[in-house]
Amino acid sequence: METKDWYKLTFLIESNSEEIIIWKLNKLGIFSFSFEYLIKNENKKEVNIWLPIDDWSESSRSGFEKIISKLLNINATDNQIFEWSIIKEEDWLTSWKKYWAPELVGNHFLILPCWMNLNEKFKDKKIIKIDPGAAFGTGSHPSTYLCLEKMEYSFFSDKKILDIGSGSGILSVAARLLGAKEVYAVDNDYLAINSTKSNFQLNFGDLNNLNTYLGSFNEVILKNQLTQFDFVLCNILAEVIKGMISNIYKCLRNNGEVIFSGILTSQKDEIIKILIKNDLKLLDVTTKKDWACISAQKASNPT
Repeated sequence: METKDWYKLTFLIESNSEEIIIWKLNKLGIFSFSFEYLIKNENKKEVNIWLPIDDWSESSRSGFEKIISKLLNINATDNQIFEWSIIKEEDWLTSWKKYWAPELVGNHFLILPCWMNLNEKFKDKKIIKIDPGAAFGTGSHPSTYLCLEKMEYSFFSDKKILDIGSGSGILSVAARLLGAKEVYAVDNDYLAINSTKSNFQLNFGDLNNLNTYLGSFNEVILKNQLTQFDFVLCNILAEVIKGMISNIYKCLRNNGEVIFSGILTSQKDEIIKILIKNDLKLLDVTTKKDWACISAQKASNPT
């Protein structure tokens, strides 16, 4: 049987560049990547990207280097910036898995890679099993951590939930574990929708109570008339969030709440202003490292 080998591209970035790298990789349809914190320098991160050899010619790789260099405003002529290596098919999963470990989030959640057994000491936790076939989001990223931490102290029992930009489905799974009656997941990438379904089934054995929609949020809610949600979860880029807020307001029932994450602390004031302008009452702001999580509520009688 023919095997498929991979290029592994490694380079360093400033920690505050992580968001823009994730955005660009998603735009390019690249989903196998990781960010590794450097113990000796907390202001830097190592980026690892896996690319199928058959799909990436020398000119394609050179073009990709130029895209990343322009994005980070660095000099691409320095050959030391990018390090390419070849990973054999049989070694790829091992290479990928080494970046994964069980991750405690907040006081109640444990993110568990699907190939690992549960340690007895974590039996009292709410277990979220994740298959990292595509790197759409895990509890290790501060924005996801903040969102899950906020969710565990919210009342989800018998509620109707909308997960915008569902990615791996981690927030949809968490909502169901917390007792949500109906979960609606929206993403504009079919791989993300597949990942959401796969991880939901991995955790619950079926897709009951999960409804998935492929497309942009603003288009999906209008086409399918999605309304009357008790909670909206939105862990995506701040620039994208800004264009969604007015329609998120329309999706919520009176007194319904929205949890925004994926926002840099430098962007939170702008987001809060837009929320207030759209009659969403600010409830809470939490931060972790350079990231912020904002929760807001649709008042019964907006002023």
